[in-house]
Amino acid sequence: MLTSQLSASQWWIAALVSGLALGLAAQSMATTPRDRLIAWSLPLVGAVSIAGGSGARGYTDRTPLVLYTATMVILVVLRIVFAGYVTRQLDLKRQGKPMEELSRGQTLVFLLAFLATLIGVAYFI
Repeated sequence: MLTSQLSASQWWIAALVSGLALGLAAQSMATTPRDRLIAWSLPLVGAVSIAGGSGARGYTDRTPLVLYTATMVILVVLRIVFAGYVTRQLDLKRQGKPMEELSRGQTLVFLLAFLATLIGVAYFI
């Protein structure tokens, strides 16, 4: 783990920065004021979910911060990786056209990218 020496306060900073990054990444997909509100709520919902799950399992110390940061980073990386596809879909939506259905191949690519990103983030964190 490249981050094994980080203190709890450094993990708090990483969690705040990664949450902000997800909020900004999600904002780029928002098409209405309601969508913008939902986009900014994603980091908060993630924090509540991870804190609740960690508390129920008895995790203490930095574990919830590490889980939160890793989750936010994975979602931001996937938003960047699929920026072209997401932009095309948003353009269709803004034109009043239906978004394209995902093909099996596209779904497979997404799942493989998710898995690769998950493994990569887990290795570095």
